[in-house]
Amino acid sequence: MECALRTDGQLSLENRLLNYTLHPKDPGLSIDFRGAVDERAASVLTELLARLNAQDVVLNMQLVEYFNSLGIRAWAGFIKQLAPGRTLAYTHCPPDFINQINMMPLLAQSVSILSFAAEFICPDCNHSQRESFDATQSKAGILAAFEKVSCSHCAAGMFPDEDPETILYFKNPKI
Repeated sequence: MECALRTDGQLSLENRLLNYTLHPKDPGLSIDFRGAVDERAASVLTELLARLNAQDVVLNMQLVEYFNSLGIRAWAGFIKQLAPGRTLAYTHCPPDFINQINMMPLLAQSVSILSFAAEFICPDCNHSQRESFDATQSKAGILAAFEKVSCSHCAAGMFPDEDPETILYFKNPKI
């Protein structure tokens, strides 16, 4: 992540405006997002909505680095306007975005989640690493995959940095 150190010692994401790249795919479109979903995201998302006419849209979230409450509000509005008449899917959802989805299920109400990442910690060497998972698997299948994660430094078994049930809340049946 490219950040600048402000004079008060805090990191600044001001140069990480949300942006995107469109990739036409037969029969739809893939959109790679990167940067920050923050208070400035609304204008970018409004401009993007005006450009979209594909019926099948995959939203690649892998390079989104930061989310704040105003950005999530703008994102929820974007999804609400984008969803009607379209098939939407998220791919490569970072842990922070999965946390947002778990707190605000509306973010994924009409969007399938195809893949996501979770952070793991090694109890032996304290190394942390991010692992990717297929979200189309059953919850039990993902939990089994969690148990197979090995440390890239010492090969010990790793544990998710959050409770697995909390991470996978988005897999719970909708009420």
